[in-house]
Amino acid sequence: MSYNTIMNDPWERHTCIYPWVYWDNAFTEEELQKMCDYFSEQGVERSIHVGVVKPDANTGEIKIEQTPNEKVRKSNVRFHNRNENTAWIYERLNWVIQQLNEQFYGFDLYGYDRIQYTEYESVEGGKYDFHMDIVMGRNIPVDMQTQGIRKLSLTIALNEPGVDFEGGHFQINQGQEIDTENAELKKGRIIAFPSFMIHRVTPVTKGKRKSLVVWVMGSKFK
Repeated sequence: MSYNTIMNDPWERHTCIYPWVYWDNAFTEEELQKMCDYFSEQGVERSIHVGVVKPDANTGEIKIEQTPNEKVRKSNVRFHNRNENTAWIYERLNWVIQQLNEQFYGFDLYGYDRIQYTEYESVEGGKYDFHMDIVMGRNIPVDMQTQGIRKLSLTIALNEPGVDFEGGHFQINQGQEIDTENAELKKGRIIAFPSFMIHRVTPVTKGKRKSLVVWVMGSKFK
């Protein structure tokens, strides 16, 4: 992808790959509450984790396990496609994604066809340990095989850290766990980062953490 705008600090654009960037105030307080109400009404289900490739013992057919893995991930989720109730969320996100990608990353992006609503409950120490959003090798579930590669990830805090929940920090690993950095959460803040960055959500210790997650797809990095 070539950038479509001129920048007065070309060194930054040419050289820097930021571990994460953010955008505030894309949604109003009323809109955030509207989202929380709608997503809660639709219900959630137990989150799963993409497992390893395992050949079938009898046929040799490659199978990919997608099952809950409580050691790695404790959360409840629900995927939402674009419809009459969510179209306005998609339109707002599309604009922000285009701005962030144009300013900071310049990835060749196709788009995305669903968003994920996620809840982390303190009663079970809800968390998601270190992981990447890119699925490596042949460990690609069937429903992802025609979509392209996850290239830009976004997480949006739907409620207020320190008020509605405690813990649940969003952390980026920049090469070693000792270098783990807190990406400061704020209600309504959209945090964007390359999908190859290792990241985690630390255990929630009080309340319920609510967020949206988006994976924007594109062709293989080149």
